[in-house]
Amino acid sequence: MRRHAAPPGLRVIEDAAHALPTTCGGKLIGTLDSDATVFSFYANKTITTGEGGMLVTRDPELAKRAKTMRLHGISRDAFDRFTARKAAWWYEIVAPGYKYNLTDIAAAIGIHQLKRARDFQQRRREIAEQFDAGFSSLPLVLPPKALPGDEHAWHLYVIRLADDARVSRDQFIERMFDQGVGVSVHYIPLHLQPYWRDAYRLEPDQFPVSQRVYERAISLPIYPSMSDSDVQTVIAAVRASLQ
Repeated sequence: MRRHAAPPGLRVIEDAAHALPTTCGGKLIGTLDSDATVFSFYANKTITTGEGGMLVTRDPELAKRAKTMRLHGISRDAFDRFTARKAAWWYEIVAPGYKYNLTDIAAAIGIHQLKRARDFQQRRREIAEQFDAGFSSLPLVLPPKALPGDEHAWHLYVIRLADDARVSRDQFIERMFDQGVGVSVHYIPLHLQPYWRDAYRLEPDQFPVSQRVYERAISLPIYPSMSDSDVQTVIAAVRASLQ
């Protein structure tokens, strides 16, 4: 989303949890014209620090506010106080902040992961291309591709069962696990989750599109350390599970 697409007075914040290092219009996500972009570095993301994430912004006031709120609403960073060359013990709590700071160890991991982000993405793309070729004749809807000139992060490789598939989604998953290939579903819609369903009296027929996608979607393994042999094992298991 671009800032000029938002009505006056509204802020545009990009949820880019899965996106690094995706590009849009030739520009890296995180450098577009939004007010802020948020990335996730959870263990299964395109780069990882084990847990945590990153917020990027061009707005110095927003950056200052985020730095304050990430650590109890304290007016000065603890690291600054403990490494100062002169007495600098004074601080103030200026807002009801949180404990959202990335640990030093996690941050050190993240710096080195960032250096490998392009290599990770390239391997994910290679795996996705092998999947595309291996599944081209099967009753599946394959993931959409990036527009020409742009890059897909390939955080997930989600297939959907086509109308002429002979098995249900749940049967397919059981068959994959029987062959030793773990798969998942991303994601279970909010209207099926007990809190949202019960609190707002939601029914599946209120959300026919998301319900239909959910009932047919399966996420296959995709991660940079997968070997070509691993990829072919997944392809063979998918083919067998559709019989």
